[in-house]
Amino acid sequence: MLQHPFVILIHILNTVLLSKTISQQCVFIVCVCVCVCVCVLCVCVCVCSLHRLGCCNLTEGCCDDLASVLRSPHSELSDLELRDNELQDSGVRALSAGLEDPVCKLQRLGLSGCRVTERGCDSLASALRSNPSHLRELDLSYNHPGDSGVRALSAAKLDTLTLLVDHGGESRNKPGPRKYGCQLTLDPNTAHRELSLSEGNRKVTNTWREQPDPVHPERFDGWHQVLCRESLSGRCCYWEAEWSESEWGVVHIAVTYKGISRKGEGDDCLFGRNKNSWSLDCYKHSYSVCHNKNQTHIPAPPPTAESECVMMMMVKECVCTE
Repeated sequence: MLQHPFVILIHILNTVLLSKTISQQCVFIVCVCVCVCVCVLCVCVCVCSLHRLGCCNLTEGCCDDLASVLRSPHSELSDLELRDNELQDSGVRALSAGLEDPVCKLQRLGLSGCRVTERGCDSLASALRSNPSHLRELDLSYNHPGDSGVRALSAAKLDTLTLLVDHGGESRNKPGPRKYGCQLTLDPNTAHRELSLSEGNRKVTNTWREQPDPVHPERFDGWHQVLCRESLSGRCCYWEAEWSESEWGVVHIAVTYKGISRKGEGDDCLFGRNKNSWSLDCYKHSYSVCHNKNQTHIPAPPPTAESECVMMMMVKECVCTE
């Protein structure tokens, strides 16, 4: 049986919203579809699905179309999640134009990791002063609002608004995953005695000779491994590691819980071979990932130089502190 054309239109809308590669053109189509469906059917379409726009490669140019939805008198949009998109201050300024409209019903706005600085905060503060009655949560974590941006928002917000500005800093304004960069150093108390640390505990070398390190209960005594001093926590962590081929032919770059076993040469101690760790295994001409002894080969070209390669690592939604 032939479906009603507006039922088909709603199906297309939901399909587009569930996609993780939404472009600026798609956002414009979504906004048009919402307006057409609402105006003709005079019902509330599921525009709340727009909260699925986090990490969708949106840019500042998409925000004008999203603002038009916020300004629509027919829109019932109450939750808009835009985290991890490169919106920047200009995109936030466009969104603020919709947020300050009296018909806007938005109760939660997620802008975490969108490269927002104090200029974007000023735009949001102005919008809150114009239309302070609906918004209940504003997530600006993993941005760089600065002290002045936080003060502007704090002065403008209502008592009922929850403002999230944790994990901020100047580094959060870097493009791409580097905004989640973290500085890591190696923990000498965990290093196997044949590993030598140098360059401020940021480099490890397998010497195959015992170092004059004191006995320590946290030291690996079987596998040639070392942990970092800093723990990883929060939504995202990003770091880069440079490696050169070892005599064993493989280098393990891993994420593990602190409670991993240290004594002996069993699988409970080896990165990626137990439930407490995940390992990227780097060979001369290939890579693989391993967790709990389940290994998956990664098709990848060999390093550009035979001696070394830079690996970029990103961990999402992970807390490795225990």
